Amino acid sequence: MDTSSEPLQFELLPYRTAPKKQLPTAGVKGDVGRFGSVVVERCPLYRPTDKGMDTARLSGPAFPETVFRGKRRTGRPSLFKAELTLDGRPAELQFNSRALRKQDRALRIGYEGREYVYGLEGLGSVRDLTRDGVKVSIGPGRHVPPATTYSAGTATGPVDAVDLAIAIVLEEVDTDVLTLGGAALSAPFALMQRFSDGAE
Repeated sequence: MDTSSEPLQFELLPYRTAPKKQLPTAGVKGDVGRFGSVVVERCPLYRPTDKGMDTARLSGPAFPETVFRGKRRTGRPSLFKAELTLDGRPAELQFNSRALRKQDRALRIGYEGREYVYGLEGLGSVRDLTRDGVKVSIGPGRHVPPATTYSAGTATGPVDAVDLAIAIVLEEVDTDVLTLGGAALSAPFALMQRFSDGAE
């Protein structure tokens, strides 16, 4: 664990590939300072065999393999029926999509004795992952014409690879339901999921 008091700053670049005879991939990638390279990958295509689920997978030499799986929404995994694992070990996820206050709507993540809170101010705003003494913030960064916008990240406190892995994999997850505006837009989707769950 690094105890440096200097903030760690990094950028994530969106990417998309379409190799021949293979499924296309999309996600973000970047170099996270002393932690080195990281890639988050997902398949942008709908695949019927996945039964409505989608997966984002983070990898990098210094990072635990981090997998987020949830109901597919807007071409990404969402917080509905969500599962998060790091090196095969599950994290506990809790959020209340009906809460009115921002702090009550936050996603709470429990992992290996750590308690994280993940939230965002509004659609397209900065996303914050916090635990005792550590904060990782990721938001819109510099724009490169014609249509590329980086994400800019800042980590403060004794941050480690687990903190960063959770914050970065969530960049490829639909977390709009954590905002009031996003929850309103997600209401029809949530209702459909409830009917779907009842039919299973």
